[in-house]
Amino acid sequence: MQNISHRNKQHGAALIVSLVILLLMMILGLAAIRTSSLEEKMAGNTLDLEIAFQAAETALRTGEAWIASLSVEPEATTDGSNVVWVGDAMDPDATNAKNWWQERNGTWWASNAIQVADAITFETTAGTTNIVNPRYIIEYQQFVNDDLLVGTGGGPSTGKVFYRITARGTGGSANSRILLQSTMAKRF
Repeated sequence: MQNISHRNKQHGAALIVSLVILLLMMILGLAAIRTSSLEEKMAGNTLDLEIAFQAAETALRTGEAWIASLSVEPEATTDGSNVVWVGDAMDPDATNAKNWWQERNGTWWASNAIQVADAITFETTAGTTNIVNPRYIIEYQQFVNDDLLVGTGGGPSTGKVFYRITARGTGGSANSRILLQSTMAKRF
């Protein structure tokens, strides 16, 4: 009789061990699902950020190409009506330490910046992604005299004009935004 009682206890222990192993496997499975879900979100965010970067890069290169194509120096204005802004004229609060591009939102960019003409579409494994057209601002920075007698200016005012181009691109969502800047010199 004692033999039978001992066997029943062993069968009960096997059930408990099996349940513990099943519980551990379930915990590992849930951890794997959670990890893969997080990795998928991270990959999507990285793609979104890359799309925003490429859009901003497109706008930056478009602004640089516009300056390079000019044969006459454009007049800088405080409202950007002539495409080129007076340096930092768009800063809403010149007394703080923030740069104007840190203070301006998407609505301001949509109203004041130059839009890249072509719509940008990205093909992804999830399908086609259309993004908000990137935009750019060109700012007059300074004129630097030199003694090189080249260009149409001639005379004592020969030199280079420096411009700062600031471009803003968004990704597949409005939450991913990239700002890029470059400085360009042009001799007129």
